[in-house]
Amino acid sequence: LAGIQCTTIEGYSKGYNYDVGKTFTGEDDHAWNAVFLDGKWHLLDSTWGAGHVNETCTKFTFKYVEFYFFTHPTLFINNHFPNDEKWQLISPKISLKIFENMVFRTGEFYDIGLTYIHPEVQVVSTVNGRVIINVEGLYPTYFMFNLDGKKDCGILTITKYGMKLEVLPQTAGEFRLKIYAKLFNSKEETFSFICAYLVKCDFIDENFKLPKIFHNPLGPSWITENQGLMKPSHPEPIIYCDDGKCKIRFMLNRDLTFTSKLSCDDVTLSDEVMRNHVFKTQQGNWVEFQIHLPAAGLYVFTIFAKEKAKHNPAHDHVCEYFISCRGKNVHWPSFPKIFSSWTDGCELIEPLSGILPRNEMVTFKLKIPHVRKVQVYGKTPCPLTMNKDGYWEGRCYTQDSKYLSVGVSDKMFDTKFTFALQYEIEDS
Repeated sequence: LAGIQCTTIEGYSKGYNYDVGKTFTGEDDHAWNAVFLDGKWHLLDSTWGAGHVNETCTKFTFKYVEFYFFTHPTLFINNHFPNDEKWQLISPKISLKIFENMVFRTGEFYDIGLTYIHPEVQVVSTVNGRVIINVEGLYPTYFMFNLDGKKDCGILTITKYGMKLEVLPQTAGEFRLKIYAKLFNSKEETFSFICAYLVKCDFIDENFKLPKIFHNPLGPSWITENQGLMKPSHPEPIIYCDDGKCKIRFMLNRDLTFTSKLSCDDVTLSDEVMRNHVFKTQQGNWVEFQIHLPAAGLYVFTIFAKEKAKHNPAHDHVCEYFISCRGKNVHWPSFPKIFSSWTDGCELIEPLSGILPRNEMVTFKLKIPHVRKVQVYGKTPCPLTMNKDGYWEGRCYTQDSKYLSVGVSDKMFDTKFTFALQYEIEDS
């Protein structure tokens, strides 16, 4: 009716129910169109542009995908291979074998502004038990993945406009990797399927086993920045510390409170004891987490935060790291136990160990702002004095006490002290 030339093209396709790694033989499985406008042919697929079916072809979901209308031929060829090669509309033409080997990308890959993916072949083999996938685009984007339906077989890190995925199959074999994405400012609740690979693994790295419980993405990113944590001291998702000690530091752009969790599959300590292997210092616009590991292993360290102004008591997950320690002789004691008088702005210089030697003189140096007196309680009280830099200092004898406690008072002549820290004394 409109006098526009239109032709139907038949051929092979890689659709939503495409089995990654499949070779094409026999009859064609799809048809699409080309229209002639402004002196040249344009490709379109109105079927895929209207939505997609599920993997079993039993349900159709309506979803407009602009990518499939007047698509550039060099992109259209990624998932449409015509029987007649002239309808590739590219030069040079590609073979069916090259089409089969090209990584499987859906229209949503391009629709949400993704522009780059590596590897560019759809069948990939692990090297030393792992394979790395990189995706980049034009906008901040959330990503998720699964490997044969499992979400815990890789390390996902978010980049400025993309992601890096390190896939680590836990057994040898062939696995189907699916990657999903969603724009940061999208109103969609669900992630879109964007690409898939067939991963072949014939070797497992026994020296690196993923923890049983962790949450992707790992490491800091623009997501962490949006939640108020800037300029991380450790920008990578895995921290290596063979001496068993590390410090993780962030600059803050809002007033936040924090909690954290340290866990390891190979360490059988209670959550409370593991909590005492992390010591948080928060002053001004920065926060630092000092970590002393109880033993060698691969740990998961999770940071939770909430804005102080919000009355909701729940802290949100804001960042997660792996901490790797291979030092066989690592056995750091916990930090001292913290009480309510140890608040933001406090700083502990020494002693950092929460377990002190018996019958020895121990040097104390710490900062507790807005108090008038600080005293260490054991068998006998030991007052600390403030130096010119604002630190409370003193040397105290551990004697035969079971504990040493640091108490504070905000009144010069008050005999009542509230506890800030508590140390254990080693058994004789």
